[in-house]
Amino acid sequence: MSFLSEIRERRIVPFLGSYIVAGFLALEAVDQLVGHEFVPEIFYTVTLILYALGIPATAVVAFFHGAKGAQTMPRAEKVALTVIGVIAVAWSGMAIRNHVEQQRIAQLAAEGELDLRRVAVLYFTDASSGQQLGHVADGFTESLIDNLAHVRELDVISKNGVGQYRGAEVSVDSIARSLEAGTVIQGSVDQSAGQLRVSLRLMDGSSGVDIERTSFEMPADELLTARDSVAGEASRILRVWLGEEFRVRQQRAGTADAAAWTLVQRAERQRKNAEDYLLEGDADGVYDSFDRADSLFAEAAALDDGWVEPVVGRGLVAYRLSRIAGDLEEAADEAARGLRYANAALSIDPNDAAALELRGTLRYWSWLLHVAADPVEHDEMLVNAKADLERSVEIDPTRAGAYSTLSHLYYQTEDLTSVVLSARRAYEEDAYLAVAADVLWRLVQGSYDLGQAQPAKRWCDVGSQRFSEDFRFVFCQLMVMTTPAAEPNIDRAWQLQQELEATAPEFRQEFEQRRGRMIVGAIIARAGLPDSARAVLDRTRASVDPDLDPEGDLLVIEAFARTQVGDQDEAIDLLKLYAAAQHGFARGDDLHWWWRELAGHPRFQEIETAGQ
Repeated sequence: MSFLSEIRERRIVPFLGSYIVAGFLALEAVDQLVGHEFVPEIFYTVTLILYALGIPATAVVAFFHGAKGAQTMPRAEKVALTVIGVIAVAWSGMAIRNHVEQQRIAQLAAEGELDLRRVAVLYFTDASSGQQLGHVADGFTESLIDNLAHVRELDVISKNGVGQYRGAEVSVDSIARSLEAGTVIQGSVDQSAGQLRVSLRLMDGSSGVDIERTSFEMPADELLTARDSVAGEASRILRVWLGEEFRVRQQRAGTADAAAWTLVQRAERQRKNAEDYLLEGDADGVYDSFDRADSLFAEAAALDDGWVEPVVGRGLVAYRLSRIAGDLEEAADEAARGLRYANAALSIDPNDAAALELRGTLRYWSWLLHVAADPVEHDEMLVNAKADLERSVEIDPTRAGAYSTLSHLYYQTEDLTSVVLSARRAYEEDAYLAVAADVLWRLVQGSYDLGQAQPAKRWCDVGSQRFSEDFRFVFCQLMVMTTPAAEPNIDRAWQLQQELEATAPEFRQEFEQRRGRMIVGAIIARAGLPDSARAVLDRTRASVDPDLDPEGDLLVIEAFARTQVGDQDEAIDLLKLYAAAQHGFARGDDLHWWWRELAGHPRFQEIETAGQ
């Protein structure tokens, strides 16, 4: 009998086919049990090992017992099955041992490079079959972030920080390293037969190893209870993991109306969609999503007229629409609408920090738009904006957005020290703020203007690392070379100048080209080559051109460069042009460090005269 005939006679193929199909179905069932956390993950690994080794075992049994008629169990079969069984036990034992070792590693993670108290709550995933729970998943995530952020012992990554990874297929340990988070929380939301199922995973950021998993179910209409349970479970796991008692504070501005809460989460999802469409350049998507968000916030406010959040949400929508408006009139109308919502929110709670930040931001934006024709009213708008924003951060010192706006506002009042302090506080509270690049630039600019060379260099380095394609952080590397914080490297300066021209937006390229070359001239002078520096400046002269340089910045920069090569009279002539155009020039205690040596020149008084 041939080999193939013997296989057919012993029915090995049908035996194997039946086993593979049945085993695959069993494996899928175990996968579902693990996925829904009815059994630990190691159970699936062991089942997979047994399934794989069951294939040769089935082949052995079929070979000895597949033929028709009575059979006995020969010694060869016993030996083969024993060997397979020993391999199965050894392989499963190794898998279990590795699993236990991973858990031990997690317990030792406190000795790792990442701070366990720095927590990243990744956006929960919508695990429902119809993907209808995205807004609930986002709401649970943001509520958990907000709650944990008020636990003094924890350093919780902001929504902006984790938001950049929402929906991204990036490994947990990579995210943890990027955010420098020693502890990572993941979650998912699912719904079946009227039950809402929430799963939580807490992981060690250094190794990506699971520390603990948990899940719970409750009726789908008990969303607020589920939200609180998420916070409670996360607090319990963190307490066990970090070995201390952590208390999760209740949201300060909450609602007891589950329907209103759900509407706000749906509105927030639409608001995020609008921002995504804005990045994609889809104008229709932007306005449709903002309109839907506003309608949903309005419905929520109608259901609970004592809840501040949906009213603030409508104000934020109006503010964003004002920022992207096509003309000044439309921008002013949307800003006015936003202010009405901010005032309505403050009529509910005069001490709500978010509402104060909103009103302060809108007042400042309206001041920048020059919506008030009356000069007195215009000045009052800036004063009131400052008061609102300062009150907001006094009530809630974690409001990074308010600090960021304040740092910009302080530039208008020429309070450079406050510019730097507020910008630094904004960055400390939320390094992933949507306007983080602007905050870092103000830190560079403010520190530089105050003559704080080392801090200016440090913030410039941070900005260059985080926003390498932002031309401002190319320019700041040139600026730093005009200070004692960096050596005047001429080759590097010209290289940066080329990068500046390449990265600057098209509408700024000619301006940045001139500005960069003037700073290179100052660097060459600082390197001890005044004649070469003067040649560069002579080829790149400033001009009073309102289209190219409406603020006259190039006049000031060339004047500074001229002081470096010893052309003091020419520097004064340039500053006189600037003062005449700008109607003034800072003197006395407000004098920029660039002009301290020039201030002793006999003609320096002419600058102030030119500005009168």
